[in-house]
Amino acid sequence: MEKNIIELITPVFFVLVVVELLYSAFGNKPFYRFKDSINNLSAGIFMQIFTVFITLGLMAVYSWVYAKFGVLNISNDSWIGWVFCFILADFFYYWYHRFGHEINIFWASHVAHHQSEDYNFTVALRQGVTQNTFSLPFYLPLAVMGFPPIMFLLCIQINFAYQFWLHTRAIPKLGFFEWIFNTPSQHRVHHGRDPKYIDKNYAGTFAIWDRMFGSYKEEEEEPIFGIVKPMQTWSPVWTQFHYFEELFHLSWKTKSWKDKFLVWFKPPGWKPKDLGESVVPPEIDRSTYQKFNTHIPYTLLAYSITQFFFGLGASMVYLEFKKELPLFEMCVLGFYVLWTLWNIGAIFELKTSGIVSELIRLASIAGLTYVYPFDFTHVEKLTAVLPIETLQYLPELMKQVALISFFVLGGFLVSQKRFFSIKGYTPKTV
Repeated sequence: MEKNIIELITPVFFVLVVVELLYSAFGNKPFYRFKDSINNLSAGIFMQIFTVFITLGLMAVYSWVYAKFGVLNISNDSWIGWVFCFILADFFYYWYHRFGHEINIFWASHVAHHQSEDYNFTVALRQGVTQNTFSLPFYLPLAVMGFPPIMFLLCIQINFAYQFWLHTRAIPKLGFFEWIFNTPSQHRVHHGRDPKYIDKNYAGTFAIWDRMFGSYKEEEEEPIFGIVKPMQTWSPVWTQFHYFEELFHLSWKTKSWKDKFLVWFKPPGWKPKDLGESVVPPEIDRSTYQKFNTHIPYTLLAYSITQFFFGLGASMVYLEFKKELPLFEMCVLGFYVLWTLWNIGAIFELKTSGIVSELIRLASIAGLTYVYPFDFTHVEKLTAVLPIETLQYLPELMKQVALISFFVLGGFLVSQKRFFSIKGYTPKTV
């Protein structure tokens, strides 16, 4: 299978994001904030780039279990097999998702998806880079039952694709439909951090699992979105791994050997007795509640927008042509996309270290085009849409864009009078 379903319908996702964005703008509805949306999309790009290296390994594990322990021999041509595979995949997704909220180590793999304090289609793309790895054991019973790897892969991708439309405030309750299928109203509850909404509505496609296993909660007033300890950073790296770091910290500091182990398997918020009280989700005063935000000069905002779209374009090239690019070019492109997104997050926090890192990134791109003979003319898909002359010019274009960006950002720093005069923010949870 050359492409997965998520990659194939990604353009549809972005079209829907634009539609919702226009609806929000013309309807004067505060669904979107620029920096939060960029942070959501950055997390999605991180996940997709890492997925290239992870998915093959995970599917190899599933295929091995299927070949060694598969009880039945379910045919890919069986429509009954497809129906049961989809229903059971959704059932096992429910349990991974539930464990992902109720057990610390699984929450660490899933928490990135819940960090946004907004709720819009970009939140659907905000995913944890380790989530697929931690969810695989929950799906292995499908391999033992005898569902072929391609059937499992397509069913789980359709399940994920279905969940995209759930991430919107624009669609109200849907009546009888909600008794069978998951809906935006039900999933808004799932993303709420009001105490009454926490750990509710784990469904993927079918809402019946929540009703069967006692985790259903109907939406009353619209939730306050996010996690109990809101993120105070735009860093796409810290958002992915901060909870693992927190668990390591608790495990290291507690004196009880038993608690060093238990901290990984207790519910989120639990603490060993020698480290203080466990965190209880507090009620939220809506009259005083404020979302995390930072304010940056318009020059940096315009620069960040430009570089994000360059990074987004590069990530699309990475995903589209990854099988045709030589390994070195693929690794370099993926690395620079991730570096770009990390720098943008740091610039959003007015960190001088992030701006210096961005200058180094730009200079290294210009330098790399001098020492390495990048050649895009052998990528067949590119030659089908671009003239050879354009492909030959691409390395020179990369160098020119990098140099222009370097001088624009460098000029901004010079205008600050003192090189290290920019006040930044410290990434943290509160």
